[in-house]
Amino acid sequence: MMIIAGFVFFILVVLGIMFFYRIGKPVNSSLSDAYYFHAWKRKIVYSPMGNWFELGYHEMDADPKTFTVLSKEFARNEHVVFWKGKKQRVDCASFLLDQSGIPKDKQNVYYDLHNSDTLLLIEEADPKTYHQLTTNKANYYQYFALDDRSVFVDGKKIEADRHTFKILNKTLAIDSHFVYAIRFNSKLLAGNPGATEVLKKMANPGGIIKDINESYVSAGNIILFSNWKNEFASIPFSEIDSIRVIDERNIAVNNQLISDGKLVADVDLASLEIIDRDFFKDKKSVFYDTEKITQADPKSFEIVFEDYSRDNRLVFYKQKILAGADPLRFAYDFSTGIASDGKLSFKDGELLLK
Repeated sequence: MMIIAGFVFFILVVLGIMFFYRIGKPVNSSLSDAYYFHAWKRKIVYSPMGNWFELGYHEMDADPKTFTVLSKEFARNEHVVFWKGKKQRVDCASFLLDQSGIPKDKQNVYYDLHNSDTLLLIEEADPKTYHQLTTNKANYYQYFALDDRSVFVDGKKIEADRHTFKILNKTLAIDSHFVYAIRFNSKLLAGNPGATEVLKKMANPGGIIKDINESYVSAGNIILFSNWKNEFASIPFSEIDSIRVIDERNIAVNNQLISDGKLVADVDLASLEIIDRDFFKDKKSVFYDTEKITQADPKSFEIVFEDYSRDNRLVFYKQKILAGADPLRFAYDFSTGIASDGKLSFKDGELLLK
């Protein structure tokens, strides 16, 4: 019985070792941490970062003798190209990764979707001339590309003039005909086709183009703007004498405040204070989302939480006064989303009836 028990124990140990050592040495550790020789089988294994237990494990239909790693995710045999360990429908004989790592063959350009294991064919892209579009400052959106005919973003052709198209900053672009807002579609995963939207907004106004910051651009005597709060704004001036950047969302033009693309009247710039995401004040007034909060006292004003605020006399929700609420006892309950002074309670600025 002891011999049988010992043999069973030995088998269990061997099986345990075989289970926990499912991958062997990397095929080419200088290029990829995802492709491995199987520890005991004559196979190639795909396992991201070698962390097969958490990130996955795939025994590939690949010949270990001729298997070659091309990059972190790309590899090949004599007649097959692999991406993320899966065979791809490309022309293997002419397949290559260009200097920017863009996958191509003699007929097509491909886009590597991060949440898929199949390469996307970029329609109408010319593999001979397709290349990544860069700016003289940074790649705000690294998926912009050009070929000799078209502009592409996230692997999808867009309607813009290829020869004059220029990214101005993080949110604006221009060509000889139009101004475009660059927007992120939050319904799609970043990098997916359609996730970055390039929206035609107005005719090119002409004039000297200057980027001001990530959201603002001047075109002659016009201020152009786009951000997550306001998709697009165009503010004309008879003449622009001065521009001062306050932050990403706020600038002063000719000593007038522009906030989120809106010209805000009657603001004293010398005493301007940006309080929080949507609140700012000067020595006379308090503003929420560029609109004045009537009766708010700037000296005693403070934010309670997000859209709720108060001064020494009143409680506010956005620009609205919450009548009867006691500012000294007013507080926000994170667990319920209800704000209350102990007597009156509010949900999203609306009074809750008992």
